[in-house]
Amino acid sequence: MNLRRLMFLVCLITTVIGLGSAQTQPPLENLSWLSGCWEGRQGDALVEEHWSKPEGQSMLGFQRTLQDNKTKSSTFLQIRELSSGLEHVLQSPQGEKRVSFKLSKADNGRYVFENAINDFPQRIIYERQGAMMMNSVEGMLNGKQKREEFVMRRVRCNEPTN
Repeated sequence: MNLRRLMFLVCLITTVIGLGSAQTQPPLENLSWLSGCWEGRQGDALVEEHWSKPEGQSMLGFQRTLQDNKTKSSTFLQIRELSSGLEHVLQSPQGEKRVSFKLSKADNGRYVFENAINDFPQRIIYERQGAMMMNSVEGMLNGKQKREEFVMRRVRCNEPTN
C-alpha cells in the first residue's frame, strides 16, 4: 500500500470517527426551549429561573429563591458549548466557588449534567414536560442519596407575581 493511499485511509477513518462523536453531543440550540422565565413553588418559597436565548455558544441565566419577600438564595447559571460538549456552570454571587457540570445524557427533552466530585449536587437535570419543566438536583449528601425537584411553569418575564 503506498503512502498516499494510507494517508487517505487514515484521514477518512479520523473524519468518520470525528463525525460519530460530534453527533453524540446535541447542540446548544436543542436547549432553546429553556429560554425565558420559569417559576415554581417549594413549600412556601417561590423559585424563579430566567434564561437567555442560546447565542454566542452560551445561554446565561439566574435562579433565585424568595421566601417571606426576601431572597433566600441565588445562583448565576451558564450553559456553554465547548469542543468537548455542553457544560453547565453555577456561580454563587456570595463568592462561593464556580462549579462545572458536563452533559452526560440527552434524550427526549431530558438533559443530565454531572460532576461526580462536587459535594452536592452531583447531577443537575432539566426535563421538558409539555409546557412545564422539571428541574432536579441529586446526588449523595452526608452518605445518603438526596434528590430535590422543582416543577416549574413558564411565566411572562417581569410580570409581577401575586
